[in-house]
Amino acid sequence: MNVSQWSGPIKRAGGLVRAMGVGLVILGALCIWAPQMSGLVVSVVVGVLLILGGLVRISFAWVAPGWGSAFLRFAFGVFAIIAGGYMVAQPELGSRALAIVLMVYFFADGLTALLLALQLRPVGGGAWMLLSGLASLLVGAIMWTQWPASGEWAIGLLIGIKLLVDGATLIGLGTTAIKHDEILT
Repeated sequence: MNVSQWSGPIKRAGGLVRAMGVGLVILGALCIWAPQMSGLVVSVVVGVLLILGGLVRISFAWVAPGWGSAFLRFAFGVFAIIAGGYMVAQPELGSRALAIVLMVYFFADGLTALLLALQLRPVGGGAWMLLSGLASLLVGAIMWTQWPASGEWAIGLLIGIKLLVDGATLIGLGTTAIKHDEILT
């Protein structure tokens, strides 16, 4: 295949990827600027997804192979709908619940990373794992000490940071694709 055949598609894809990256950076900055509002939005979105998932579970209860399986699918579907409805109706409490899950995750991730750092010590590279574990424990501790207020800002802030980093990554990838295209032509 001729290399010049790739130049147009690479350039078009690079521009689109870079534009999507700029959009994500803007969205991430908005989430960081208003973490409480973005946390509430995330809580509502998770609630809607729980409701939809609950409806799917209930619909599959009718085709379950046995009565016990059908009952469990139906019960979990109803539970998901109730939990999702609660998160949509009370998004501030939903974001607090999501923050609790995040706290548990950060503590578990931090402890796991510390244990892995001890195992990697003889081989090398354990310092980076130690740093990662300490960072996770620090984030979990900050959220814990500021609870319940952390439930109002933590979700939005963390989502914002993630969107910002993903956007910057896409901008870099798009720029690389465009530069690669310039090399090809």
